[in-house]
Amino acid sequence: MKAIFLLLFFASSNWLMANKKPNIILILADDLGYQDLGHMGAKDITTPHIDALAKSGMVFTQAYQSASVCGPARAGLLTGRYQQIFGSGENPPETGELSQRFPDAGIPLDEQMIFELLKPASYRTGVIGKWHMGLSHEQRPSQRSVDYFYGFLNGAHSYREAKMNMQGPPMTWPIFRNNDAVEFSGYTTEVFNDEGVNFIKRNKQNPFFLYMSYNSVHGPWEAQPKDLERSAHIKKKWRRIYSAMLISMDDGVGRIVQTLKDEGIYDDTIIIFMSDNGAPNKLNEATRENDYLASNGPLKGRKGDTYEGGIRVPCIITWPKEIKEQSTYKYPVSGLDIVPTLLHVSQAAPAKKQLSGVNLMPYITGENKARPHEVLYWRRDDDYAIRKKDWKLTWNDHNGPRVPMLFNLANDPNEEQNLIKQFPEIANKLQKEFDQWDSRLPDNKWWGGPSNRKR
Repeated sequence: MKAIFLLLFFASSNWLMANKKPNIILILADDLGYQDLGHMGAKDITTPHIDALAKSGMVFTQAYQSASVCGPARAGLLTGRYQQIFGSGENPPETGELSQRFPDAGIPLDEQMIFELLKPASYRTGVIGKWHMGLSHEQRPSQRSVDYFYGFLNGAHSYREAKMNMQGPPMTWPIFRNNDAVEFSGYTTEVFNDEGVNFIKRNKQNPFFLYMSYNSVHGPWEAQPKDLERSAHIKKKWRRIYSAMLISMDDGVGRIVQTLKDEGIYDDTIIIFMSDNGAPNKLNEATRENDYLASNGPLKGRKGDTYEGGIRVPCIITWPKEIKEQSTYKYPVSGLDIVPTLLHVSQAAPAKKQLSGVNLMPYITGENKARPHEVLYWRRDDDYAIRKKDWKLTWNDHNGPRVPMLFNLANDPNEEQNLIKQFPEIANKLQKEFDQWDSRLPDNKWWGGPSNRKR
């Protein structure tokens, strides 16, 4: 009888180990340049910890977000649904007349966010850093199934200063711990690093989901003296400041990984690293000459448009037990895929509404060798794009001709050759397919609808 009991005990233990829910950490950089990490080709900025993360897992060379600016990109990332479906296609207003007319601007309460999906699957949930998903009480993290929140609610924040009330410039609005404004001192990136490490230590006994949502390297461009010293080899003033801000975040990634190893849970943890959109253009060239901040490398465009430089982002996924180290994935993937992928690995219940992304695990493991997406769409204000396999039709109301442009990304990833005159039939077909998708969507709730778009 004792032997049977031991056999059943060990069988049960093995089953539990085999079906253990992984911890999940989603690290999101803000406005990171596509070519500003060492493994992505940066020559002047040193990012050893993020580069080590890339070596330990899979790098996605054609990863996109569903928008080219912070708010809507994060709305798509955290719901797994095209944000236009629920009218969140633009940054939610924070001040002025629009914010008074639309106090509930953000993620509608009937849309499930990743926290609300993972919480019933026995996950402890945490958000550290930038929220930007709504200011109203009902839309704040603690009301959206987040067990622990430390950060700010709005879209951009000073790295050194925070008041205790939401008056004056949003850059100095409060830092919150859960629902309460708290006194703040220090440098936000370092404080967020501390908070992330402490969340891991507090929750190591149970599966957890930690969303590390840095405001680095978004403006205002403020760096610490010690990090500026480590960037002293960069002679351009603003590029040096940007570098210092980035390496402070890189330090935090290193601390998070080391904490997982020290606590013995690294092998059981999925880490996803992405940027929320592409980097902005150079600073005002008329006043700052050749100085610049971020670099999207050879990619055309910038944050705010639908050229590759606005929507293609660095992306890494690591999971020692399941993802081969030093591996690369070449087909297009989207931030929309993160939620369905996490629902799969966490064994959580399906979302109540249809998701726009796909579970990436069969593609990561090689079980499915097809493309995860035949078609991807983008729309914000008057800018739009559709990518079908390697053909991309895009329209942008700045940084180029105000006409649709057609590119073949397999042959021209930097979008240098507009092929619309050579292949008008392809352009027309893509336009009709985009219009069919677009026609089913509402205008953005507070601004940025497509009704005035000229074609």
